[in-house]
Amino acid sequence: MALINQPPSSPVDTQDLKGILMMPREGWRNWFQQVFLICNALTMSGSSAQRPTAMLWPGRVYFDRTLNQPVWYDGTDWVDSQGISV
Repeated sequence: MALINQPPSSPVDTQDLKGILMMPREGWRNWFQQVFLICNALTMSGSSAQRPTAMLWPGRVYFDRTLNQPVWYDGTDWVDSQGISV
């Protein structure tokens, strides 16, 4: 899974004329939100009924606590390490 947008080219921290750090620009805020969503998706776990239905991509992993094993999204369905639909 790749980020759709590249990070902004401006520095993360900017300073005003007095040298006081200002909040990151909106572009950086949006980019870091995308990074957070992807990182969060990579560490999800729960029951079989709680498997994600959004932000799916081939190879996405989910730890299924009902089955007590990781499962992967193959682009169509969730499969186990043997490639069997679960």
